[in-house]
Amino acid sequence: MINVDEKKMPWFEGMTIASILEQIEDTQFCSVIRLNGKLVSSPKFSETIVPDNSTIQLLPLVAGG
Repeated sequence: MINVDEKKMPWFEGMTIASILEQIEDTQFCSVIRLNGKLVSSPKFSETIVPDNSTIQLLPLVAGG
């Protein structure tokens, strides 16, 4: 199992950040995530493997001036 924004999700072998985001609605806002405390940006989503028992936080894109 993994925790995504404090919600439990089943884990599977070879799971990537991209495969997690495909299962969650309204993730187009997400350009950065925190995987076990480390930041990962969107270009790395498809190649970043998620270990079992991981904690993931979806971080929304914030813009301002």
